[in-house]
Amino acid sequence: MESPDLPPPLFLAPRQRSAHKGDFGRVLIVGGSRGMAGAAALSGSSALHTGAGLVSVAVPDRCLETVAGVHPGLMTIPLPEDRAGRFAWRAAESLRASKTRFDAIAIGPGMGTGGGAARLLRWFLALPSPRVLDADGLNLLAMLEGWQDKVAGPLILTPHPGEWERLTGISSRDRQGQEEEARRVARRTGVVIILKGAGTLVTCGMHDFRNPTGNPGMASAGSGDCLTGILAALLAQRFSPWDAARLGVWLHGRAGDWAAGVRGEAGMTAVDLIEHLPQALAEATERLCSNGPGKPIIDGL
Repeated sequence: MESPDLPPPLFLAPRQRSAHKGDFGRVLIVGGSRGMAGAAALSGSSALHTGAGLVSVAVPDRCLETVAGVHPGLMTIPLPEDRAGRFAWRAAESLRASKTRFDAIAIGPGMGTGGGAARLLRWFLALPSPRVLDADGLNLLAMLEGWQDKVAGPLILTPHPGEWERLTGISSRDRQGQEEEARRVARRTGVVIILKGAGTLVTCGMHDFRNPTGNPGMASAGSGDCLTGILAALLAQRFSPWDAARLGVWLHGRAGDWAAGVRGEAGMTAVDLIEHLPQALAEATERLCSNGPGKPIIDGL
């Protein structure tokens, strides 16, 4: 399978034999609710398979066993829940009281848009850590008046066209208009925006990257949750938001291409994509090795 070009300047060095899990970052995923625990579990599993050293998933209490059962390598943090199985109002206080340090935090997959989730979003927006905002986190952001004044880097936003329409009012049918607005917002706020779709656009406002990987088989439930975990893992491994976003969408699409090659586009799922993330990572690392130590994976855009 021919490999599409990777975005420069990105470096994926082989791991040192003396490395330990603390060298590759601690990730926190905040998400899930009754009936949507799988979204947070997919994000956490993707972070593990993208090389994060330690991954914790904070979920409403009743979702804990479900998420923990998806992957034995995931650590879980139970937070207070309401009667509907969503984050309770005091969930933000419980998470704020945690003494654990995280190198990157992602919020949104499957968490709903209740009052407790909205309060968690406000906690999240005030953090100085590298962050990823996705899914219901974006829907909650759209409910905040003047939301563009409440976001700042280091932060990656990952809207699909429908979410971006809710955030900006620009129709999802107007791809050019949505891309122009993504550049404007990124330039104004300092965040990196991934506008999903065929030919996903990554922009920091001054520069763009158009992702060459991926296929229609990825248009299925959970695929976006996988991207959230991938991005969080790269941020935890000290990639800048701009580099994490570009490499993240490339790896996400490339894993999807490997999965489609095995399962077919119509039959592949998000779980298949996760299973092929190690192949995508290995491919990128091998290309660095062939270029020689300290050299970009590919020269020029």
